[in-house]
Amino acid sequence: MSSPGGAGRRISVGEIAALVSAIVAVAGLLLAVFGVPLTGGSSLNQSLAYGAGAPATSGVSETPASPVSSTPTGPKASPPPTLPSGWHRLSAPGLSVTFAVPDGWTQVAGYDSNLQSNWRSPDKAHDMSVKRDTLHGSTPEAASAQLAWYRDTAESSMADLTVLTHPTRQSGNDALWLEIDYHWAGQAEPRKRVELFVAGKVGHVYQLLFDTAATPTKLAAQQQLFATARDQLLIDT
Repeated sequence: MSSPGGAGRRISVGEIAALVSAIVAVAGLLLAVFGVPLTGGSSLNQSLAYGAGAPATSGVSETPASPVSSTPTGPKASPPPTLPSGWHRLSAPGLSVTFAVPDGWTQVAGYDSNLQSNWRSPDKAHDMSVKRDTLHGSTPEAASAQLAWYRDTAESSMADLTVLTHPTRQSGNDALWLEIDYHWAGQAEPRKRVELFVAGKVGHVYQLLFDTAATPTKLAAQQQLFATARDQLLIDT
């Protein structure tokens, strides 16, 4: 027996074990009720959906910001979006394409309809062409070799070309979008050509082209024309 005023009694090993068990039980209760993890946790900036856990990547695309949009990708080309007002759709069986043209544009005669279809705006400010290439290879990069012909001023009448190339996708296929700045030989007025090369079936590469004088108003119109025509383009039809 301990004397009054002496040291308190010692805690037994059994009592310590009981206290530890109680603490563990309380921690387990908190985890079950509130979902409070005992260790770890996810980053505040990491999404838990859509492939979370994969390292994020960032970079600067070589393609500048542009309203140009592409037809949704997939194993089969989706139907084109609804035609905007002022456009109509055409089928070119010889070219194996379906495309859209602004109302009032006229077809330029004198070209093989199995190879290309050329169109011009009423004010003759804009030219459009849809082509099918089987001579330069089965990829957009191979077909774009015709740039060598463009650079031959004696053949093409195009001078001082500068070209920006943007890999892209169109209708689920590999594609190449070119921006070509130039002027006609003997003329000082700068011009702008935008051209899309799209890989198709059986080694065909399709081309969609718009050409105009490089003034701010005409360039803005060209950008919208190209975007709409690209959305409406169906190949291998």
